[in-house]
Amino acid sequence: MPDLDPAPRLEAIVVSQTLAGCQTEIGCRLLALVLAGSLARHEGSWLPAPEPAAGLEPRHPGPAMAAVRLLGDAELLMILPSRARLPSPAQLHRLQSRIEGRLRAHGIEAQVSLTPVRQPYLRNLPPHIFGYELRQTGRVLWGDRRILDLVPPMERAQLPRADAWRLLANRIIELLPAAWAQRHRQPASPEEIYPWVKLHLDMATSLLLFLNAYAPTYRERARRLRLMAAEIPLRPDWIGQVEACTEWKLHPHAEIQRLFPAPHWQAEAIAAVRALWRWELQQLTGCPPAASDAQLWQHWMRQQSWASRLRGWASAARRNLQAAGRLWPRWLVMAGHASPRHWVYRAGSELLFHGFLPDPSRLDPGAPPPPRLPLSRNADLRPDQRVEETVAQVGKNYRLLVQSTRA
Repeated sequence: MPDLDPAPRLEAIVVSQTLAGCQTEIGCRLLALVLAGSLARHEGSWLPAPEPAAGLEPRHPGPAMAAVRLLGDAELLMILPSRARLPSPAQLHRLQSRIEGRLRAHGIEAQVSLTPVRQPYLRNLPPHIFGYELRQTGRVLWGDRRILDLVPPMERAQLPRADAWRLLANRIIELLPAAWAQRHRQPASPEEIYPWVKLHLDMATSLLLFLNAYAPTYRERARRLRLMAAEIPLRPDWIGQVEACTEWKLHPHAEIQRLFPAPHWQAEAIAAVRALWRWELQQLTGCPPAASDAQLWQHWMRQQSWASRLRGWASAARRNLQAAGRLWPRWLVMAGHASPRHWVYRAGSELLFHGFLPDPSRLDPGAPPPPRLPLSRNADLRPDQRVEETVAQVGKNYRLLVQSTRA
């Protein structure tokens, strides 16, 4: 019989090869290996891999030999003892590359994301979306089967709305390269449409948390949105778009043109995420609907404590020691206004909203250019800079200062 649903078999190969690679490299130091994210919920997105060019037979296992590919990545936590030395970034990169090579040898093209943490990390997780989903849906692949019991119990009502807004801000930053590259054309592949799908799915995640109706799976989120349609602060047809994106995420296919059929869907998607971004900041700050984006930012930044700002800049310094020594005078001034995370969020959101929305009536009068970034060649992003360079700078700052940290 044909393999009607290959996902369980593919997930099993990813799990076995990742486990084998980690045990070889980390060995007895590893307490547990935990699968998180969409694969842990059996919601991975699998697609046939592109066919190799006619007449070409690769000599070594590589992308051309893969039969299937995973959109997104396989997220795993490597749990180590309290006093264990964490792998260096270079060691981690080598390990991930070797595991990805093992998967290619089995016909699977997948990106593996390994995050090494010490055991106390689990005990100290505060209430937030990742910790809630890890406890609810994380899967222990090897080691102490009860290790996720160390994660403190979290009720849905405990999840902070600010965490939901940060999730939305992350998706905005991650969408920037696709939005710029596709500004004059339709997406031509599932990889190009995937950031837009993830945007809609996590818009739903963020909004449902604000409405105290959050659920840890994509399908349940779409169902709850439909039930709560009267409370949604966006256009009614947006719910249908989330439902279509949910089905595509769970069962992706090459017919991407049917996913966003409207002629100006990209501008509509950006307008929708900006409307939700503004509505959530209004809930967080108490600002009226007439407040400008700049006013919303000012009120939101005033709510940041000095302690949280300093934690962010200390994290930035640890991660970028060489740059910190050169940039600390400017960083000291920037710390008086916001954390590195929020400087990146502000630059990315203003670039997306004011750089790509085609209708000037939707913009704030006299909207400023994107503000300064912690890591950039210039003190300020000039209006005459090429947009692609600005997009690249925002992406660089996001990777080095925001990803893999909550500071």
